[in-house]
Amino acid sequence: MLRSATTVLALLALFGLSPVVAQPSASPVPPADSTVSEASPPDDPERERGHWGDVRSAVSHHADDYVGAHEWDEAPYARESAVYRSGPPFRYNRVEGLVLGVQREPLRPGADDRTRAFGQLAYAFGLDDIRYTAGVESRLYSTASTSLRFGVQYHEQTLSTDRWKTSSLENSLSNIGFEDGFFDYYEAEGLTVYAVQALPYTVQITAGFRAEAHRSLSRQTDWSIFERGRFRPNPAAEDGDLRALFASLTAGHISDPGGLPSGKAVRLATTVADGLGGSFAFTRYEADARGFLRLTPDTRLGLRLRGGYTTSGAPPQVRFALGGVGSMRGYVQNRFRGTRMLLANAEYLIDGATLFDDVLDDVFVGGVVDAGWVGTPGDAFRVDDVLPSAGFSVGLDERQVRLDVVWPLRDRPDLSQTPSIRLRISPNF
Repeated sequence: MLRSATTVLALLALFGLSPVVAQPSASPVPPADSTVSEASPPDDPERERGHWGDVRSAVSHHADDYVGAHEWDEAPYARESAVYRSGPPFRYNRVEGLVLGVQREPLRPGADDRTRAFGQLAYAFGLDDIRYTAGVESRLYSTASTSLRFGVQYHEQTLSTDRWKTSSLENSLSNIGFEDGFFDYYEAEGLTVYAVQALPYTVQITAGFRAEAHRSLSRQTDWSIFERGRFRPNPAAEDGDLRALFASLTAGHISDPGGLPSGKAVRLATTVADGLGGSFAFTRYEADARGFLRLTPDTRLGLRLRGGYTTSGAPPQVRFALGGVGSMRGYVQNRFRGTRMLLANAEYLIDGATLFDDVLDDVFVGGVVDAGWVGTPGDAFRVDDVLPSAGFSVGLDERQVRLDVVWPLRDRPDLSQTPSIRLRISPNF
């Protein structure tokens, strides 16, 4: 645990947070031949616009680097990165309570710097503990379409394997407002060494080694704005030391993901902890393929197929959970757990539909269908065990801000038949 002020100051220095004013400005001092001279009158509108542009650039630079505003939205699988696994420095959930902090981003595509210190320093009020990541990345080479970077980081963070289901912002707002969290958590402290190879056609290969201690976390808060005492428990993790090799391959691009999307993408990932000397011996595989087919200029058919498999030695924190937001809407969040899973999602999207003349005559609507299955060792896949749901969406701001109404379609005595009604601010996939 990082408890001492000396260590905290060292982290701040590493991130470059202490001398923030020393960071390079987005608008350097004009050269001698600049048309902006010292004799320019203070009320010169051109000069005022220039100064305001400088301020906005500086604020944007500071927010992206030190407040974590940048979310890497340009990549369809950024939420489940194999190496950047910590949440944003401002978040709220049932195991950490309120988290406040700062962070500095790693190397970005197209950036000029070749080596960069990055990380996060935050305080989790519910845990009464510091959350941190400290790392360094170096770009070994870079061309117009390829690059190779190498990184190492040490962290003590609250992590979740559910990051792919929705954005951290939507998860935090749901926790704050309605005690309705979408993620389950565990604590990890340790070292990660990795390399990232970018290739043409948006292909990216990531590989590395991870050595970290896993610890269980329990619910620490019951506060929310509209309700009290209804947070679901956080599932227990298995404590132990993980020693694992990991690798992932991503390819493809989705344009306009929050509106009327187009494109396709795929991700393959594996984690191998067998025979490496840790407390856990397992192998985990994941696959995700998605695409949006252009039917007309104003309609799309979105499809996602996702699968996962772990060997029987996998601890609970790396197994799969389906149900609810991000997977099978209409069912209880993360209700179904196991070592194998299959998930299919389909959305028919219409931009500019008319629901009521002169009232709702230009809205974003969609029909949604979800279906999923979770199994454990020895369970055979049966169609009768698949859990389907279906409903519709009405977009208030394209599909990124919308109302989802979805009904579960499996009639079982242990499952509710009432529809799920949610105001969403993140696409389902």
